[in-house]
Amino acid sequence: MKVTAFIRKTAAKNNVTDLARVYFRVRDKGGVDIKAASELSINPNHWSAERQGYKARVAFVSDEKKTAFDRDVQTLIHLITEEYHRGVDGGWLQSLIEEYHHPNINTRGGNRSEEYRLAYQCRLYAESHILANDTLKHHLSNVEKIERYERFQHEIMHRRGFALCIDTITADNLRDFHTWLKEEHNFVEQFPLFYEGIHPSKVAQVRSENCLAGVFYKIRTVIKWCIKKGMTRNNPFDQYKIAQPMYGDPFYLTLEERDKVYYTDLSGLHPSYTVFRDIFMFQCMIGCRASDLNRLTKDNVTDGIVEYIPQKTKGVHPNTVRVPLNGKATAILERYKDLDNALLPRFSMYNYNMKIKKILKYVGIDRMVITLDPKTRKDVSKPLYEAATSHTARKTFIGNLYRQVKDPSLIASMSGHSEGSRAFARYRKIDDKMKKELVNLLG
Repeated sequence: MKVTAFIRKTAAKNNVTDLARVYFRVRDKGGVDIKAASELSINPNHWSAERQGYKARVAFVSDEKKTAFDRDVQTLIHLITEEYHRGVDGGWLQSLIEEYHHPNINTRGGNRSEEYRLAYQCRLYAESHILANDTLKHHLSNVEKIERYERFQHEIMHRRGFALCIDTITADNLRDFHTWLKEEHNFVEQFPLFYEGIHPSKVAQVRSENCLAGVFYKIRTVIKWCIKKGMTRNNPFDQYKIAQPMYGDPFYLTLEERDKVYYTDLSGLHPSYTVFRDIFMFQCMIGCRASDLNRLTKDNVTDGIVEYIPQKTKGVHPNTVRVPLNGKATAILERYKDLDNALLPRFSMYNYNMKIKKILKYVGIDRMVITLDPKTRKDVSKPLYEAATSHTARKTFIGNLYRQVKDPSLIASMSGHSEGSRAFARYRKIDDKMKKELVNLLG
């Protein structure tokens, strides 16, 4: 039987900042070959496979740090050698390494302490911080995803003791979780009993890379929080790079298209479509996010002006947004003046988005637009009605104002975008008419 330590990562010759996790491997007769990650890490250029530790001459690293690291590696090799016996598996090796790093980590008869579970810390982070409602929902949604992933490993993959824990999670774990999230929509049909009782909106749709980036950005936030609290020194994101979100140029309804939707007779559709058309048109005229629109009450309107604090950014910069109502918006509110307190009828986001697409198709808003395919991340062309969502209303408000005013700070004061927002900056690229006007100034 032989125990070795190794790393899986390399670095450029002059790179002294990247870190690689140290793994331990056990090989024995009968085909035994198991591996597990430790919490030890080292720059790949400093690692000596022969010495199983730091190279003999490494600059800019203290002798104390090198000695402590080499001692940990050798102690673990000795511990694994002493404790090894036939019949053990990777779970045994991982537990042994965890106990070395955290002697008191196992409680309640050897079961993993709950507070070290990633899902537990994600929930604790959400409950102990003041977050915008949407941000809170995303963190709690991550808890569901992580717990469902763990249950999938237990029940479908038969990895009974599997858990994502803050002090042992590796970059490889993150990559596997990413792959699972990307493919989960396929598992719904393959394992119907496993997904019984889970709403399709949570699992049945293809997740885009932008969506997945959002998931991992929030997990990284929680990991950093745990490190700051002193619960762990383990940061798997040292060796895991989150894909940068990609966005196409925003598309929106022109004022002519917006008015066509506003005035078209929808009597050929179910009466509920007229209500959703009013909601969509009102959003097009004040530019708020759909989540903020769903919270507005009559108290948010004073002297013909809608006033609210965007929930998404209230924890960072709680600026009050004020948007005057035009005649069309005022007329819409008049139709719902008998509601008890809500400004407009409440709606579910899923239903709202579906109704928007059907309304635009019925009205004939079929201009082709370029969007980013969520799977290939390539530009594709599709009818506007097919690509439209609730956010199209927000973009319609901002895009048309930008064409008329060309004053980013004034428009941002009514859209709630933060100063220097990358999302807002994208509107500057979309107006060919504006570009032609500028070129014509050259004579």
